[in-house]
Amino acid sequence: MNTVRFPLFLALIALLFSTAPLSAQSDDEEAIKQRILQRVDQIDALKTKGLVGENKNGLLEQRAMLTPEQTKLMNEENADRRALYTIVAQKLGLTTAVVGQGRAAELRKKSADGVWLQAEDGAWYKKGTR
Repeated sequence: MNTVRFPLFLALIALLFSTAPLSAQSDDEEAIKQRILQRVDQIDALKTKGLVGENKNGLLEQRAMLTPEQTKLMNEENADRRALYTIVAQKLGLTTAVVGQGRAAELRKKSADGVWLQAEDGAWYKKGTR
């Protein structure tokens, strides 16, 4: 990354993804965060069952057969994540891809054991087995 050191970058992303209301946050941003928070338990269930994993771009990726409802849930989550990454990228003067990759790094650290994760090199693994 150009002038932003990686630890500082992760700290900024963590701050921007926090749920604490900031006066500068737009209504759209708050609405996106609320939708993501409302889905946390459902998304966690998909991840712990091994149905979806966290890819290297900070998005959910299908790892097993999903029902139509589960597919819809995954797609809604990914749409909100993309929208939020775009907002964060604009605030930090970065690309959406860089923000997504930073979020993926954070998710790899915070995910529970047994969750499918994609390493930066593209290899998939279950946390705790690598």
